[in-house]
Amino acid sequence: RTKRIRAEIRKDYPDFFKKHIELAKEMKCEECGESLKGNVSEICHIVGKSDQGGNPEIATNDLNILYLCGVYSKNQCHKKFDSSLSNREKMFVFPKALENFKLFKNKITKKNSEVLHYFKFLI
Repeated sequence: RTKRIRAEIRKDYPDFFKKHIELAKEMKCEECGESLKGNVSEICHIVGKSDQGGNPEIATNDLNILYLCGVYSKNQCHKKFDSSLSNREKMFVFPKALENFKLFKNKITKKNSEVLHYFKFLI
């Protein structure tokens, strides 16, 4: 992709992350309950935001996130969530991820393996 297209896809990221980082400062990890510090690694996308293989059309959808402890925590729940789809479905927070997915699934334009994984739980 060209830099211009990539910049256009990501134009709303700064405001989106700023808003959610501020919210995270007052929250606990939705998986383990650890207090969050308020950094970008605690904003976890339910469906990937990548413009290369992910779904950038929902990257800044407020329903497409969970607040999970990040790189500065002992549990690193965000890393666990992102590590594999099979790990994800074993997590305490997965039912919430699935409920949120139901609310934004119609905005998804590309049915990649991650999206199809969620759809199999809706049947």
